[in-house]
Amino acid sequence: MKFDHLPIFNNISFSAKKSEIIAVKGKNGAGKTSLLHCLAGVIPKHIKSKLTGEVSYEGNKLYPPADKCRVFPQYFGLLSQDPDKQICFPYIDEELLFGAENMCKDMDSVKKRHQEMTEIFPFLSSQNGGSPETYNLSFGEKKILLFASQVIKNPDIFLLDEPSAGLSGDLLSRMEKLLIGLQKEGKIIVIAEHSN
Repeated sequence: MKFDHLPIFNNISFSAKKSEIIAVKGKNGAGKTSLLHCLAGVIPKHIKSKLTGEVSYEGNKLYPPADKCRVFPQYFGLLSQDPDKQICFPYIDEELLFGAENMCKDMDSVKKRHQEMTEIFPFLSSQNGGSPETYNLSFGEKKILLFASQVIKNPDIFLLDEPSAGLSGDLLSRMEKLLIGLQKEGKIIVIAEHSN
């Protein structure tokens, strides 16, 4: 993959099985975020770059797509490094439900997942004394909000960029338990973190 003429990475090849957690570690600028964006289709669809190679899932060739306009959000749940750049809505419930509603997911499973997320992370529910506005959340709470919205969307593959950044011990512990639960469900989880 290249931005203009600057190569970011070459000759990367890996595969993942259901229930596998893959850690991508490295220093700032090593290409961890770019790799996740390539897998999710953000690169080159939304970020101009030169990308060669192939991304496939369950026999479906995702990149390069047969239809240039096609992306595959149903397979991937992407948690970005900076939650302020990913949050779309002013209210928590709107943000939590947007991905699932936009993909026309089964509403019974969406409601069940939504309830699970607000039980695990009570601050996400105004009924549990939380604030309904996203702007009142801390950096770590915003990351949890976006992660929970991906869990509600229920993709097969989670791509998590620095998921532990800004999380207190309690939130981090709850997220880890949730990740273990997703692993048991057969989800593939790719986590990009600093090397230290």
